[in-house]
Amino acid sequence: MNILMIDQPGFQLQTRKILLEDTIERCVAETVSTLGDVFIAFQKDKYDVVIIDHGVENGQQCVDYILQTSPNQSLLVVSDAIQCVFSRCEDCADNFFVRRLFNPTPIKNIVRMVDGFRHYRCDHYDAETNKITV
Repeated sequence: MNILMIDQPGFQLQTRKILLEDTIERCVAETVSTLGDVFIAFQKDKYDVVIIDHGVENGQQCVDYILQTSPNQSLLVVSDAIQCVFSRCEDCADNFFVRRLFNPTPIKNIVRMVDGFRHYRCDHYDAETNKITV
C-alpha cells in the first residue's frame, strides 16, 4: 500500500509514518509538508490513500488540488474543526472517497481507517441529521 502523508514536519509525522509502515503489510509512506511538495508527489506517483492534517498551511488548497487531479483518490482528512471540507456533509463520502477523523486521534484509528478505507464513514457522522456531531 502506497500512502502519502501531508502534515507539518516533526516527531508526530515521523511517528505516524513508522507506525503505519510497521502495522500495515507492504505499506510505504511518503511524507510531505507543503502545497508544492504535494504537486511534485502527485506528478511522480499514485497513492492508495492520502492522509492530510487539514490544519497544515494551505490544507484546503491541498485537498482541492488532490480532488481536481484525482477525483477518485482515497483521502483521509485529520482535522480539529467540525466543518467538513465540502459544503454538505456526506457529499465527501457519496461523491468522493474522503473520510475524516478528529484530531487528536489515536494511531490505531488511523491504521483502522487506512487499512479498511472504503468500509468506514467519518467519525461522529450522524446520518439522521446529515452532520458531524461531537
